[in-house]
Amino acid sequence: MSVASPGNPGGRNTGNIVPLDAKKHAGLGVDPSCLRRFSAQCNAFAITLPEFFYAARHYPLVFVKAEDATIHTSVITGLQQNQNLYSDVHGDWLEAAYVPASVRRFPFFAVAADDSIPGKTLVMVDESSLIPSDEPFFDRHGEATAKWQSSQIFIADFVAAEKKTALFAARMAKLGLLEAFDAQVNPQRQDSRQVTGMYRINEDRLNRLAPETVRELMVQGDMSRIYAHLISLENFAQLLDLSAAAEQSPS
Repeated sequence: MSVASPGNPGGRNTGNIVPLDAKKHAGLGVDPSCLRRFSAQCNAFAITLPEFFYAARHYPLVFVKAEDATIHTSVITGLQQNQNLYSDVHGDWLEAAYVPASVRRFPFFAVAADDSIPGKTLVMVDESSLIPSDEPFFDRHGEATAKWQSSQIFIADFVAAEKKTALFAARMAKLGLLEAFDAQVNPQRQDSRQVTGMYRINEDRLNRLAPETVRELMVQGDMSRIYAHLISLENFAQLLDLSAAAEQSPS
């Protein structure tokens, strides 16, 4: 199984993605069943730099490479395609598990609006996940509700965090710290398989960095995130435990 780079929260197309339109989408809110289905059917979710410490408590936190060779960060939630071991069969996240911001912003996504306007983003929405709601993002006149106003702030914060994360990942690659690795699943069984497409910090290379580079990483706050990532890799053992429990439970 290969881990994909998440261009949206789960790294795949989730439905009919269109520009958000206050008039067209007036009176509509999120269909809870779509959010649950989305959560249950992804085995990796984008994670941003401010979330590292929270995510590292629960998930393996890895680097993945996109088709354009850019590096992203992701949490691994399943050992098979379309599997989230941190949600139940209904798509509800386990009570103790941290829910990534990339999930909490669903069904919204932000994309570059125009190459001629650097930094300008356009809010997109998974239109197939919207239904008539008592808690719409825009009222029947197309005016923003309090729900959209809070969502808009959340999306803006997420976009800013994504940019910081991209810079962090690019620094790790530029310093030559990233190495590809695989996770072996059920190594003692005939149905053994590998989770591939992941990158991690090579600790030996990290330890050989020049003192001034280490100091810079510490000042920027990168070093603490690096160690959060390294510690989080121990959570592959928890994924194996959750996978074994899922296999033993009645369907």
